[in-house]
Amino acid sequence: MPGTSKHAEKEVARNEGARTWADLGKSLNIYSYGTAQTYKDTWHEASRWCKDHLGIRDIENLKGEDIKSFLESRIADGVKYSTFQREAAALSKFENALNMYADREGKDANYNFREAIQDVRNEAAQVLDKTVESRAYENPQSLISSISNDNFRTIASAQYEGGARINEVWKIETNDLKGMKLDPYTKEFKGYIEVEGKGGKEREVAVSIETYKQIESILMEKENMHFDKDDYREALKEAALLSEQDYTGSHGLRWNFAEERMEELRENTEMTYEERLQEVSWEMGHERADITEHYLHR
Repeated sequence: MPGTSKHAEKEVARNEGARTWADLGKSLNIYSYGTAQTYKDTWHEASRWCKDHLGIRDIENLKGEDIKSFLESRIADGVKYSTFQREAAALSKFENALNMYADREGKDANYNFREAIQDVRNEAAQVLDKTVESRAYENPQSLISSISNDNFRTIASAQYEGGARINEVWKIETNDLKGMKLDPYTKEFKGYIEVEGKGGKEREVAVSIETYKQIESILMEKENMHFDKDDYREALKEAALLSEQDYTGSHGLRWNFAEERMEELRENTEMTYEERLQEVSWEMGHERADITEHYLHR
């Protein structure tokens, strides 16, 4: 509990059979009030995300796959690796807290988040622990053309051309197709699709006519874009290898979108730099203009 010596607790845990850092983590409590508050902030953030995106209103109904989805969204946001590690550690403690609560209240429940968290940690280590400044792909067109699966190629195109998150593409249904119209800035005809972003916020993303028709074709067959996200990531990894560039996850395509959209607006409008930042942030589902600078690695 807060205020207890971590070293004393570690010795007790080792004496009881804990051998690895993971084993120790399951046995340890939270040792400082500052750490306790940081952990609770992450618990609240994950709970809100699961409520908004997965419809889980009661934290007692959380499962490992739900925590995994939340952490995957953090990878997609391009958070720093140190931030991801801190949040993953906090959610491991969340498992402890829920199990302690269930035991105290006599509830027949057993929470196991660690296996799911470890799966995402492997992904985070590949994607987030990078020394390069930008996570944008060096050649996104080559990456996409190297994807062998037609549907996955279409999904990657939607992320690259529209700046959509992986979960946003996954949720697309037939009634989200809004038709074709002119891009108000480039005056190109594009296909517009309504997506549901963080917190249930809706916006329209614009993709090429070709990609729009491909999505339309997929939806004619099954009425939604649901796909296996892990298989999609594996397809991107293979495509990155084939196109001889670093794999930076599906969110890397959002970095490409941000960089290229900023340049499009510079070439086709009289917007100030700050106005372009704000427009791109809105198009990517963010409110604050300075979020775009994260994708521009500035």
